[in-house]
Amino acid sequence: MGKRGLKNVAYDYLLDAIMSYELKPGQAIVEQDISDRLNISRTPIREAFKQLESEGLVRHLPSRGTFVTNLTVQDVEEIFQLRELFEITALKSAINCITDDELDYIEDRVRYLDDKKSEEPPTQEAFYRSDRDLHMMIMKYSGNSRMIKFHKTLEAQLEQLRRISAMTPKRLVKSRQEHLDIIYALRTRDLVSATRHLSIHLQNIKESTLNVCRNMVSQY
Repeated sequence: MGKRGLKNVAYDYLLDAIMSYELKPGQAIVEQDISDRLNISRTPIREAFKQLESEGLVRHLPSRGTFVTNLTVQDVEEIFQLRELFEITALKSAINCITDDELDYIEDRVRYLDDKKSEEPPTQEAFYRSDRDLHMMIMKYSGNSRMIKFHKTLEAQLEQLRRISAMTPKRLVKSRQEHLDIIYALRTRDLVSATRHLSIHLQNIKESTLNVCRNMVSQY
């Protein structure tokens, strides 16, 4: 496997460990420990650190090492301010561009999350995927390539916040209904309703994320 492949192995491992809280906020990440665990050299690990740092998930302190980023209240506020700006702006174009077939697909994915007849109950990952797909579909039709590019720089942090928010009891169930409200407004091409429901959804996620982050600060 080439250097790029080994870097991806290290990146995927570290990303999963951060998202699952195996590596906790503020925790030091020791290169040699990761090297021993993955049986790869430290060079691709350092490359993975650089990508994670550019995504805001780790921070490097000279002479001290690399640490999992501690998300502050200000971080969450800033990320959601940008997210709402991007997605509400994108919605104005998306509402007339998203096809009924795309909405059917997303709605089927969301409704599956409450399908009591399913042999396999939906996992948290299924909730995360449906949320990600809906919001990315809206962004895709923004018509603004630069805005999409800026939004992508937030993807890793948004994924982290998605999982933090899900720690709030019944948050995933409530998100499912909020998604259906957004999808219905998109289907009827009602921009006012879609904007209102998307804003409510983002505000609710932000509040649940902030509550969990405050609890984490008290724990660590």
